[in-house]
Amino acid sequence: MSDDDFDVTFAPSTVDTTLNSVSESDFFEAFAGENVALEGAEDDAFDIDGPGVSRTRGTGSNSQVYVLDTDDFETGEYNITNDNGDETVLEISSLGLEVEADEENFTTSDAVTATVTSDAINRDITADLLDSDGDVVDTVETTIDSDGEVVVDFGTQSETGTYTVEVTDDNSAVTAESGEFDVNEAPEGDITFEESFVTEERGDVANITINFQGDLETAYLTIGDDDEVGYETNVTVESGGEDSVTVGFNTYIAGNTSASGVSGSDVAFLADSDSDATVTFENESETDLNNMLAAGTYPVEMSDTSFVATANGNSDAVGDLELNERSVEGFQLWTSSADVFEDVETVTDITNGVENGTVVETDTLTESDVLVHELTATGLEGPLELNGDLETLVDNGAIDIRIRQTADTTAPNSPRKTADVTSMFDDGDITVISTEGNYFIAFNENNLDLSSDIADEDAFEVRVQVRDERLLDPDEDALDDADGLEEFYETATATFTYEDATGEFDTPVEVQAAENQSITGTTNVAPGQEFNVRVRSDSGVSPGFVQTAEGVTVQADGTFEASGLDLSEASVNDTFTVTAQQATFEAEEDGTVVETVGEAAFLEVSELNPQDVTATVGDALTVTATVENTGGQEVTQTVEFRVGGDAVASQEVTLAGGESTTVEFADVDTSGLDAGEYEHGVFTDDDEQTATLTLEEGGDGSDGSDGSDGSDGSDGSDGSDGSDGSDGSDGSDGSDGSDGSDGSSDSETPGFGAIVALVALIAAALLATRRNE
Repeated sequence: MSDDDFDVTFAPSTVDTTLNSVSESDFFEAFAGENVALEGAEDDAFDIDGPGVSRTRGTGSNSQVYVLDTDDFETGEYNITNDNGDETVLEISSLGLEVEADEENFTTSDAVTATVTSDAINRDITADLLDSDGDVVDTVETTIDSDGEVVVDFGTQSETGTYTVEVTDDNSAVTAESGEFDVNEAPEGDITFEESFVTEERGDVANITINFQGDLETAYLTIGDDDEVGYETNVTVESGGEDSVTVGFNTYIAGNTSASGVSGSDVAFLADSDSDATVTFENESETDLNNMLAAGTYPVEMSDTSFVATANGNSDAVGDLELNERSVEGFQLWTSSADVFEDVETVTDITNGVENGTVVETDTLTESDVLVHELTATGLEGPLELNGDLETLVDNGAIDIRIRQTADTTAPNSPRKTADVTSMFDDGDITVISTEGNYFIAFNENNLDLSSDIADEDAFEVRVQVRDERLLDPDEDALDDADGLEEFYETATATFTYEDATGEFDTPVEVQAAENQSITGTTNVAPGQEFNVRVRSDSGVSPGFVQTAEGVTVQADGTFEASGLDLSEASVNDTFTVTAQQATFEAEEDGTVVETVGEAAFLEVSELNPQDVTATVGDALTVTATVENTGGQEVTQTVEFRVGGDAVASQEVTLAGGESTTVEFADVDTSGLDAGEYEHGVFTDDDEQTATLTLEEGGDGSDGSDGSDGSDGSDGSDGSDGSDGSDGSDGSDGSDGSDGSDGSSDSETPGFGAIVALVALIAAALLATRRNE
């Protein structure tokens, strides 16, 4: 064999130009960019005509083949005619081979990847990673799959610089090259979870906070594991220079991105809208789950390089998301004045109002006041986040709110008054402020859109009902057996009573002829309401005077004080009228200018009797206490005797300044109480004195009643006819059997033994009568 060197040109496609007729078999195909071998006779010439091409080429001497380079050929049909006039057709089509790096910038800790696409499938390719000098750094051989693409992974590159990827179709030798991209030094740092164990309820939004340290700015977050819990989602987090980023994960809609109007950004999103970070939902393993994610523990993992690293067990941080069952726990009613609530925008504003006494618990509502319904429930954050607000959930029937008059306050043969909640929402009359697990639904009494006018003592039930099937998630078998989804609705209710606004000044209204005078009063309106108090001298008072205290504010206990009144121009014995102005209630009272104003009334309780005491269930109690007005003004109050926090007896007491009285609560029945320890005591509006009452079961006392049998011994007195009869008088000892009634403990209970003592007196009287006979 000759040792001569030869140049070899690869031509994967061949055209036989010797065919002498044009038919389907005379059509040849090739991809633009590949070499095509034109076969003919020695020194044959070929005329090539097609889109943008008209040229003649030949085989040359000692050759029967010409290699046609189609790099600059457009797609289309090309006619090839040889010297004999034989015509064949070459159809050039595009392979559509393209390659693009997956990122513009990689780091030395990132895997460098590129995506190769082609119009043809199942093509073997060779991909070369080229440095800035065009030298091959790495080579990967792979195959374009049935989807017409493949991702080429060159792994991490330790050398920084500018790179390109060149890919070659092995069969056609067609090539394509990517644009330039850079590999930079990997940033130093760390990513961690703020809390590695996050607990949330089904349907709520789980907040997963990621801390970025050093130069790291990207985290690849994976929630769940498809193999382990049947659900998995991938989320990319770019810190944007933030030290920590919170990802909101909506457990209500997760796994249902195929639903109409739902996108990946509804599932995972940036929880803090003011942050410069970005959160990108990449994918999830399930997109059509009928129910919310099930209760259980979902692994949470994170990598600073890629999702592949996490999938391969190379996570940089791990944690768990535990989902618990959701619930609707109930309602709590609060009230505040319109003056206060106009500045309320957040839950913090409400809690501050509770702390400073401008938002208080209530079960009543007065004119122009604001009623706040605190709904405690879990699992509602997700649907609220998805739909935007509570109004939308009400409109689409997921949640129902009903405000309706109670049956017992509705007049006979009259319909219940009902509020048009939809209209109130439409008019912006309902305010909703929420935090985790608590939802404050507020409206002003003036905006309560009722079917007929509200009246004093009307009571209304507010009902919030969860009706969303995805939230309720009923058992499928139970739902099949039920009459409908209605059986699974979750309901919370609360009742409030409307009261006409009332108020009054504390009497007697007395002030001194001096500066900085005060006038006090009470009202049933919500705390925080502001109004003016005007003092005007009566006709005939000369010189007359008018003073106004502005911004008088109702306190949490319903009291108010108009202070800073300058009455230095008034004289002792001048009379005046004081009125409340710009208030929702009417209040007016006569007043007098005096030399000395008595100290405000204060009813002090002392000398509670009995104090710590033991009695038997069913005993009748008698309790006394001393009530003294230690102030200087007369007052009338209701004094109560309470057991276990409940008023069981009361009486009205009127005392002038310095006076005192003894209150007595007699024959208080304990039969309705269970055995146990109770706080008992006497209470005024200002003070109380309490002690411990221990009630025991009454069954053992029946043994003592046997002692009453001893009284039968008195029959022995009949024995006076015989000397032995005198022994009968010993039967008087039987009267001691009455002590057996001590089994009821009454005779040992100071203040509680009236009935027992009476029985003892009767027994003694009977015995004395027998002896006299």
